[in-house]
Order: sequence, then structure tokens, then C-alpha cells
Amino acid sequence: MSGLSPQQAIGLVARREFTTQVRSRSFAVGIVISLVIFGVYALIFQFIGSRTSSDSLGVTPAAQSMVPALQQAATVAGRTLTVVDVSAAEGAEGADQLLSGDLDAVLDHPSGWTLTGRDAVGSELQVLVSTVVRQATLDQALQAAGQNPATVAAAGAVAVQTLEPEDPERGQRLGLAIVTSVLLFMSLIGYGSAVAQGVVEEKSSRVVELLLSTIRPLHLLAGKVLGLGAVGLLQLLILGAIGVVVGSVTGVLSAPSAAGPALVAAVIWYLLGFFLYASVYAAAGSMVSRQEELQSLVAPIMFPLLLPFIFAVSVLPGDPRNTLATVLSFVPFFSPTLMPARQALGVAPWWQVLIAILLTAATIVAVVAVAARIYRNSVLRTGARVSWSEALRSS
Repeated sequence: MSGLSPQQAIGLVARREFTTQVRSRSFAVGIVISLVIFGVYALIFQFIGSRTSSDSLGVTPAAQSMVPALQQAATVAGRTLTVVDVSAAEGAEGADQLLSGDLDAVLDHPSGWTLTGRDAVGSELQVLVSTVVRQATLDQALQAAGQNPATVAAAGAVAVQTLEPEDPERGQRLGLAIVTSVLLFMSLIGYGSAVAQGVVEEKSSRVVELLLSTIRPLHLLAGKVLGLGAVGLLQLLILGAIGVVVGSVTGVLSAPSAAGPALVAAVIWYLLGFFLYASVYAAAGSMVSRQEELQSLVAPIMFPLLLPFIFAVSVLPGDPRNTLATVLSFVPFFSPTLMPARQALGVAPWWQVLIAILLTAATIVAVVAVAARIYRNSVLRTGARVSWSEALRSS
């Protein structure tokens, strides 16, 4: 062994990994690709949102009386309703426009109210038209019975109140939570896999034998994890900063201050999550000698990242205080993705965050100890895949 201290050995490996990755073309390309992916997703969501919040409705002369109420109801619901007059002559004109896609539906009143679509009518449009027609029919019945519809409506009105004031930044918090989850998921998957691939590459090329002749296996593992972790953190900060600037300039993020805590939480949880998962990835990489054998080992590692990611982007937006998501956010392997999303939504009190951090930190200590043993027992063994029993045996 050389005269390098543990700190010097770890620092040397970490600097090598960091400078190699940052100076590579793949680092810049990765940032560009990530920005392109986020841009494409933003355009897709914007397109879907514009399509699902607008409707074109054909109205026959017999149904013209409903047009003002329909337009008013659409405005209240935050939808764009384009009303087109169509001929009532056997519905021929309306049918042609439906088949061509110019209209989403046609409202007619030959003897009873009918809403016709090509093969289906959107649920929001159905609800909108049905509510307006039902209310108009009820008003007519009340007037025929000598009752004032406004008086009856006022008597049945329900006042909505909340125990806590409505968060004016909820929409932005929701967006930040989703973006944070996506960034963390991509970073942990990408750079965690990079650790495993780097270990396999060094092992297959016998470079690791040269390295381990001068430094200890644990120091090599720690340096590799720290170096690649720093690269991932740098990329995360760059993407986060660009996102805040673009969001502020375009007006999407009207309160940039809301992004500060979310970005800080993302950095903290990235570090915790990376040290946790990178150790597992490195241990997995040390057990095989070829890149082709690596996939079967790392695939199960992705599951604990995928499950909370799905919760963060599909469950939390509609139900931020979901009980299962809350419980899972305390599970160390799920916390790095779920807890920062709950923080961004403003539903995770400080004590929950602190408990999750402590649990994750304790798990990191245990996982690193096991991973270091697997790495030490496996990294110099080439050829056949190392079994779990051999990798975990006492050295």
C-alpha cells in the first residue's frame, strides 16, 4: 500500500471520477437531453391541457335557448366552449362536421334533449351540457308551479369553507413537486447506474487491480461514489437553476421564492438518495465481470425508485395527504423521491422530514457497511458471477 491517508485516497478517486465525467461530452449532452425532455413534456402537457379544456359544440335551432347558459357555465368551469349553429335538417350538417372532427358533439331538441358525438362524447362536455339542461328544465318546472327559481336555488346553496386558508401557490407547488420528483428519479437512476457500470468496466479491464494495489477497496468505493455523486449534484443544480430562470421569465413560476425550498430539499434528498442507492449499485457491479450480466442485478434496484416516483406524479397531485404515500415517505428507500414531493406540496411538517432524514441516514450506514463487504469480496474476482453467499462472507 502507498502512504496515502484514507482522506487523500478517497479524494484522489473522487476528483478523478468528477473531472473525467464533467469534461466528457456525455455530461453536456446529458444536460441538453434533459432540457429537451422537459421541454417536450411541457409542450405535451400544454397541448393536452388546451385540448381537454376546450370543446366545440354544434347547436341546432331547437336548442338555441341553451346557448347563453352553456357559455356561462363553461366560463365558470374554466373551459373554452365554441358554439356552432348547425342545420336541424335530419342532422345532416351536424353529422358531417362530427365525422370530419370539426365538432365534438351536437345538441338537439327534437322531442327530448340529445347530445350526439362521433363515437364518444367527452365526460366534461357531457357533465356541462347535462347540468345546464337539467337546471333549465328545473327552472321551467318551478316557474310553472309558481316558484321563484332563484329563491329555491338560494335555499339549497352550500357554502364552502376550509379550516386553513387556501394556498394561492398550490398550482406552482404541484408543478414543483412533479419536476422535483422527475429530476431526482432521473439523477438517481442515471448516476446510480453509472457507478455500477464504472465498477464493471474497471473490473473487466483489470484497471481495478492496479488501483487496489495502491488504495484500499473501501476507499476506492467511497471515492467513486463521492465523485459521481458530485457530478449528479452539479447537473441537478444546473437543471434546477435553468428551470427557475425559464419559469420566472415565462411567467410560469410567478413566485420564484417558492422554488428555493423545493430546490434545497431536492439537493438534500439527492445526496441521501445517491449515497444509499450508489452503494447498492456499486456492490451489484462488483459481482459481475461483464456489462451484459449487470442488467439482471440492477433491474430490481430500480423498483424502489419507480414505485415512489409513480406515487409522486400520479397520486400526490390529486391527493397530497394520501395516507399510503405519507407512510411510504418514511421508508428509507422511498423517502428520497416521495418526501421532497410532499415538502414541495407543503403537506410534510418539519418533524416528518427530520424523522425521514434520520431513518435514511441510519439506513445508509447499514447499507454502506454491507455494500463495502460485497465490494471488497467481489471486485477482484473475474469470470463467473459472484454468488451472494460468497460476496457476503466474512473476509
